[in-house]
Parts: sequence; C-alpha cells; structure tokens
Amino acid sequence: MNPLISVIVPVYRVEAFLPRCLDSIRGQTYKNLEIILVDDGSPDNCGKICDEYAEMDSRIRVIHKKNGGLSSARNAGLDAAVGDYIGFVDSDDWIAPEMYETLLGAIEKWDAQLACGGRYDVREKTGERKIGLCPKNDGCLSGVAFAGKIFRYDGCDSSACDKLYRRELLEGLRYPEGRVCEDMPVTYRLALKAERVALCSKPMYYYFHRQGSITQTVEITDKTFHYSQNTAEIYPYIQQNYPEIAESARFLRVHSLAHILLLLSQSEGTARKKYQTQYRQARRELARHTGFFLTAPDFSFRERVTDLLLVLGLYRLVRPLLHRGR
Repeated sequence: MNPLISVIVPVYRVEAFLPRCLDSIRGQTYKNLEIILVDDGSPDNCGKICDEYAEMDSRIRVIHKKNGGLSSARNAGLDAAVGDYIGFVDSDDWIAPEMYETLLGAIEKWDAQLACGGRYDVREKTGERKIGLCPKNDGCLSGVAFAGKIFRYDGCDSSACDKLYRRELLEGLRYPEGRVCEDMPVTYRLALKAERVALCSKPMYYYFHRQGSITQTVEITDKTFHYSQNTAEIYPYIQQNYPEIAESARFLRVHSLAHILLLLSQSEGTARKKYQTQYRQARRELARHTGFFLTAPDFSFRERVTDLLLVLGLYRLVRPLLHRGR
C-alpha cells in the first residue's frame, strides 16, 4: 500500500492566494495525501475557504485555532498528522503536480529519511519567475553533509517547504514559537538526525515573494535579530560536535552578522539609535572573521568587499557607489 503523506498548510490572511495553493496540492500526481489546513485565527475569509475545500475533498482536514504565528500553526498540524511522511506548504506558495511523487520516489530509491528538491522564486510585483536554490544533481548524501550545504546555501537552505520528511525524523522536534526564521533551528537538526538525504535537481516548489509577507518585511524590530540569534547558537554547537562542517557553519554565522549590519547601516532615525549596542557587537564579531571571509571560497568578491566595508564602518558612505548602475 502507498504510504500516506501529511501535507501541513498554515493559513493566515492569504484569501487571494489560498485557492491556488490548495488546488496545487489537490492536483498532486501522488494521491494518498492527508491535507491539514491550519486556520491560524485568520481575520479574512481564509477559514471559510478552508471549510469549502474540505467539503470538496475528503483528504482535507481543517483546524481552526487562535492566532499563534507560523510555528504554532505548523506545530498544531504536526500534532494532528497521522501520515508516514510529512511535508509543508506555505499558503501563499504553490507546488508542481509531481512534487510529492518525486520526493517520495527519491526517498525510497536511496532509503533516505529526508528528500530536498529545488524551487522557483516568483515576484508578486513583476510576475518574474526564476530558478532559486536547487540541488545541482540528483543523488544522496549524509545528513551531516546536507547540513553543511544548508549552512552554505549550496543548492538548499533551511526552508521547511521544499522537502519531505519521514515522520519519525520529526519526533521530539517542534518549531520554536514567537520567532521568525523559525525553520533554521529545526531543519539543521533534522538533517543531522538523518542518516541519508536524497537530492532532487528539479525545481518543484513555487516560492511567492509577496509584498507584506512575514519573510519580506524589512522594518527593524527585535525579531529582526532572530536570524543572527539562531546562528549564534548553531555555530558553537557545530564547532564542538561536527567539526567536519564547522567552516560551513562559520559561513552562515558571517552571513547573518553581515545581514544585521547591512540592515542597521541602511536604517534611519530611532531604529538606528535603538540598536546601537547590537550594531557594535555584530561589527566587532564580524571583524574577528575578517581573514575567513576574505579567503574562504564560498564568498563572492562583492561579499568580501561589502563585509570589509561593514567591519570598517564605511558601508553607509560607500553604498551609493556600490549600487551605481544597478
């Protein structure tokens, strides 16, 4: 008998995009699905749309809950799921018809515990679609090696959504609530738990870059620093326990420090003053990695120059020249 795949869809304020997402899941070539829609207290018509789809398709279950955020919704879906495999789709995104059949086939072929495919990046404003992160080749590698690829953004990252997981891999793990970048502290642990990870070199997940979505927000708040806080925990843990991928974790740490410094260097007024302490701390730590980012092969020339300017405190001054003609 074909194994059951539980597809968990957190839903919040996406009524214009939700039918496209749900139609793509219902239209999968792999039919043995449990589709769990978690209405996270959405104030629009999302809850009604979910219920209407449940009436059309017996594979769909709807959970209506008080708003708790993306992690809370995913965790509610995990607690309710009964499938042999688990997948996640964000409710403003959509997936290719063959995605779950392909990922499951790769897991079975390689006797893997996790499979990762590629994705398209789609811009709401322009409609532009291009291939985003995508494994270069089909194949299989160890979970530790896959974690290293995640840290370097080498064809994959910590997104929960372009992957398929054996159910037992998620036992004892839940997404941290109240955080953004919530995928990161879970996905790398799943990778390290997996003995083998299957790679599919085909983009099958459509990641919709939506104006106003959580991941596209640029306003600086305390949550802006969650990415950096995640890497501050990951890097020393990997150094101590998985030294073979420590340089990859260091790359991620440097990337997160530069990200924070770029945001703060471009900010104005109260935000810049409020987070002066974080700015100084990030700049001091990035300076300690100068030799690394100037010589490690994973950094582009532009990244080396940008990071050096951030360390020297000159990025804000030189930025107009860097972006001239772009």
